[in-house]
Amino acid sequence: MSLGDWLNERIGHREPIRRLLDEPIPGGARIGYVWGGALALLLLVEVVTGALLMSAYAPSATTAWASVAHINFTLRAGWLIRGLHYFGAQALIILIAIHVGQIVIHGAYRAPREVNWFLKLGLLGVILGFAFSGNPLPWDQDGYWGARVETGIMGAVPVVGPFTQELIVGGASLGHLTVTRLYSLHVFVLPAVMALLLAASFALFRKHGFGAPHGADLRKADRFYPKQLGMILLAAALVLVVIFDLAAIEHGAPLEAPADPVSDYNARPAWYFRPLFELRKFFPGKLELIATVGVPGVIGLYLALLPFIDRKPGPLRARLPALAPLFLIGLGAVGLLGKSIATDAKDEGYQRSQAQNAERTARAMALFKQGVPPEGALAMLRNDPETRGEDLYKKECASCHRLNDLGPPKEKQTAPDLTGFGTKAWALEVLRDPDADHLFGKTAFKEMMPSVSKPPADPEAAKVFTPMSEADQETIAAFLEAQARGEPAAGTQGEKLVRQRCTSCHRLDGKTDDDESAAPELRGWASVAWIEAQITNPGSGKAYPPAAMSKDLEGHMPAFEDKISANDRKLLAAWVYRRARGESAKTAAAKAPEKKP
Repeated sequence: MSLGDWLNERIGHREPIRRLLDEPIPGGARIGYVWGGALALLLLVEVVTGALLMSAYAPSATTAWASVAHINFTLRAGWLIRGLHYFGAQALIILIAIHVGQIVIHGAYRAPREVNWFLKLGLLGVILGFAFSGNPLPWDQDGYWGARVETGIMGAVPVVGPFTQELIVGGASLGHLTVTRLYSLHVFVLPAVMALLLAASFALFRKHGFGAPHGADLRKADRFYPKQLGMILLAAALVLVVIFDLAAIEHGAPLEAPADPVSDYNARPAWYFRPLFELRKFFPGKLELIATVGVPGVIGLYLALLPFIDRKPGPLRARLPALAPLFLIGLGAVGLLGKSIATDAKDEGYQRSQAQNAERTARAMALFKQGVPPEGALAMLRNDPETRGEDLYKKECASCHRLNDLGPPKEKQTAPDLTGFGTKAWALEVLRDPDADHLFGKTAFKEMMPSVSKPPADPEAAKVFTPMSEADQETIAAFLEAQARGEPAAGTQGEKLVRQRCTSCHRLDGKTDDDESAAPELRGWASVAWIEAQITNPGSGKAYPPAAMSKDLEGHMPAFEDKISANDRKLLAAWVYRRARGESAKTAAAKAPEKKP
């Protein structure tokens, strides 16, 4: 007795397989029937890749990001497995939408197939549930903030919303419990529901068979094998080729920087939720429920009632009145998706935030290669001077100062632009035009410092004005740049000119001709220590004198000694110093002299 005979005698598998392969297809095999089978095969790919990912994934807010980065960048073939799973999930949404559309076009939801139609709608909902629960699992910025937006919308639903939100989030804010609950939903609850729906759908398919479209020649009939099965396998193979290619292009799947609840992140949902995201913009405030609950509810009700609305068989043209809402829903979704993408493409603020996020992601990947501490990937970033410095700047400084691309728009800044601060070029600009809008022209210090090259507005003063020679301007600016770099420059021509031309207002080594002046100390000007002193207390005398904090100077810079820790002030000062010169922590380290043993 062969092994096949032995198994058949015990489990009887040959007869069900034979009946399946010999299933007659009224009207003959056709491309429109491939989507259900391709969907089932792609689900199998998701199950296999998902099981492999589970073996390396660590579901907690502390460990999730690092485990996904390990899968994507260090585990052998991990990037391919994750890429297939990620892009396979995207393909599932497209395939189920096509499959549902094919059922609509063929009218295959009419009696006696109504229940099968309901099961297909259930599959669509479960697949979207997989996407909702799976996106946050890497616990990166995109996943975290997307989940925050989506659970926020969920919580706004009357009656059941707050309970459902708390059930998924696990508390007042997203954290460890959110990850574990989404993980349980993704790998246990939804797969169990999916298995039941698939089993019921397959059983009903076996009962009712294929639903031939109107006009099909029912005298013609093909067997499921080989023609229809071949078409299904070909469609599935094409889908696999596409997701393999996408996985190769992305080297796995996208992974942004670790989730940071206190960061400034411009969140966007995944493309399949984008139409709903864009629709919300048309219903501000309390009307938002119309977009998030009302419209989806009406669409769901329409789809559920479609078998009872479109009862009579006929050509597609004759059924258009019943199907017109569905076509409008499709066009509306595509239009809203396109509008959302086009709007973001033109939004300079959004594009700037995307570029900043890309930089942060690149930094996170570089740090990951050096090792993730036990405290987790977020601690890895927060302990990084480059990342922590930028976060502090955005939180404490960017509301007034611009620095490169960070800070308010140029027309809204209320403090000097720090781009190039401490360089010779910046010092020359202040000497020649201190009241320029991007310098002190919009501050309380406007008109306190005269230009060394432009005559004053007062006609009498203009008569006796003598501009400083360009050579002297260059010499003083070079001296100031040397101070910023920490070079002594004692006894140089620049120091002599500063004592002659600048100490009538400014201090140099604490000495000035005008003790009531609010002008800053020039020894060590714009150095890391000077910037740190300015952040700590602008009126300490180490940067600006006490007069700079006068109540008459409304809008002057506040002291941060009680708001920012000493370590963070030091870190922020070093970061501002580097970024003002266009340096990163890496380039600054490269320029530092090598320590000798």
